[in-house]
Amino acid sequence: MVMTVQNFLELPITKDFEVVAGEDFLHKKMKNVEILDFEFIKGFEGTREKMFTENSLVLTSLLFAQHEPELLMDMVERFADLHISAFAYKPVIYKDLPSEVLELAVEKEIPVLKFGGDEFFEDIIFQAMNYRTRASQVEFLETTVARLIEDDLDRETQSTLMRQLNRPFETYAYVVSISSPHIASYNLFRLEPFLRTGLITRYKQQMIMVMTNHSSSAPFHERMMEILQICKKELAPIQIGMSNVHETEQDLAKALQEACYANIFANLYNQAIFSYDTLKTEKLLIELMKKQPSFVKRYIDEWIEPLEEWDHFLETAISYVLQEGNIKAVAELHYCHPNTIRYRITKMKTILSPEVNEMQFFEQLSVAIKLYLLKKHLDL
Repeated sequence: MVMTVQNFLELPITKDFEVVAGEDFLHKKMKNVEILDFEFIKGFEGTREKMFTENSLVLTSLLFAQHEPELLMDMVERFADLHISAFAYKPVIYKDLPSEVLELAVEKEIPVLKFGGDEFFEDIIFQAMNYRTRASQVEFLETTVARLIEDDLDRETQSTLMRQLNRPFETYAYVVSISSPHIASYNLFRLEPFLRTGLITRYKQQMIMVMTNHSSSAPFHERMMEILQICKKELAPIQIGMSNVHETEQDLAKALQEACYANIFANLYNQAIFSYDTLKTEKLLIELMKKQPSFVKRYIDEWIEPLEEWDHFLETAISYVLQEGNIKAVAELHYCHPNTIRYRITKMKTILSPEVNEMQFFEQLSVAIKLYLLKKHLDL
């Protein structure tokens, strides 16, 4: 999670700041906040080069240009040379900047912000740097959790990563993966006080909640539902994948993976809540995907590529599998007559596996489609 100018504008102390130019560039990274005092007065060029670092946001009262407005143009040019992310000015000398200054800032892709009131430079810097430190911690947490989920790590490496997380984990862990179109913009920090031990972080388009307890029979699910009541309305619609309970030190990575896989199948089967424990043959497909990725890719291609050559065949096959072979339900989903679906299924069987009966074909097609969808979700 890298801090941006947009993040800076979301701080409590900058809530009244105004973007007066360069709104399209608020995504720029921001590593520091610095103050411009006299550095653009003639004779201080050497100090200027040492004073400002790349990707800084510069705060200024523009006092140095009180009697020399032409220095404002030079300031923007120098900011561009120094790769400044943005600058914010306090409207004490200039209530509004000259239009040519704003136009040059846009040309140089530098956002220009105006203070909202009587904010002190020191307070702004403190809040921004506090956010940056927290953002760095969040980025490390997200990266570490992603490694635990995605990489095939040995026990020693897992233990090392868990120690680096520096969290008060207890003996047993239960993991929940929540997917929502609003996860990226949701402030996860507000949920942390409600989580006694464990962690909350993002992984791809999911929110990962790790809950730990000294007892394996702790009411994890009930506690998770209580916490979700806080954010359910803002995140709706949501889908939840839940792991089994595991020993934290030995199997946290396994619990994280189970929750993510359960979340994938919650999405595939269009269910609000899905537990890894309820998966049956899907567990075999997951292990096959993990252990034999090259074979799985070849198998998927062998089944999927012929379907892609015919209009609507792949979409029909996916619906046919997810609807467990219910022709009428598939027809309703695709707004067509059941006979049209029957024709497509018969044609698929002729193309892909003509030697087997209909039940065997459905089983074969189910494996191929579920592997295809599983891989598609894992590649996101």
